Amino acid sequence: MTPIQSRTNVVLALILRDMRTRFGRSHLGYLVAIAWPFSHLLTLISIMAFVNRLAPIGGDPAVFVSTGVLPYILCLYPARMMGLALESSRALFLFPIITPFDVIVSRAIIEFMTAFIVVILLFTVAGAIGVDMTPIDASTLASGLLATIYLSLAMGFLNVVMVSIFRMWHITFIIIMIVMYMSAGVFVVPSAVSSEFREFMWFNPLFHCVEWIRSAYYEGYGDELLSESYVMWVATACLLVGLLGERFLRGKLLSG
Repeated sequence: MTPIQSRTNVVLALILRDMRTRFGRSHLGYLVAIAWPFSHLLTLISIMAFVNRLAPIGGDPAVFVSTGVLPYILCLYPARMMGLALESSRALFLFPIITPFDVIVSRAIIEFMTAFIVVILLFTVAGAIGVDMTPIDASTLASGLLATIYLSLAMGFLNVVMVSIFRMWHITFIIIMIVMYMSAGVFVVPSAVSSEFREFMWFNPLFHCVEWIRSAYYEGYGDELLSESYVMWVATACLLVGLLGERFLRGKLLSG
């Protein structure tokens, strides 16, 4: 067996173990994991559709809010859960074949699989109730989603390292999530806020993910503020620090 096949088998085994440990042997347990972010998404869309009969741009508030909340679901949910990966798996490190990297990758696969199911459900339910979620530029939507996933993966690796260094990092990251969420332009267009707050929003990589995905639905959207390169640079920097931390702090990751 080649090293790649060996690592693949380890990751697959860890995925099955993680799913059974977290969600139980019943499929209903995993349905709850899908229902939580999906219900979050539907609740926000329903509230916005009720409060604002018209979206700030375009005609359908469901499309506007969906394109704002999707980056949050795809980015911050998986990144937070990846940061918790090692805490429930320390006993597995008694087996020399299992490394922290394997555990992190297996958790990432589960979280992104869940996020993609939520995305598919969103488009399916939207179509069933007559909401047209078809983008005007499918390639821009695809690249925006992939960039958001890349940012999430990078933040997740960094989270694992930060948790091993700072015991209170879980709480700190929740605060960071709230700040990123509130300054990502989920419910408003940048032109509706003050110039000072717009400058603050610009440094939020999640804001650029929202702008990127919305630019696939609204002609000319994001031309002034969207920086695709900023998202990629921030994600790459986070991933580099996370991978270096996993390599050089492996002993600390193993011991907790």
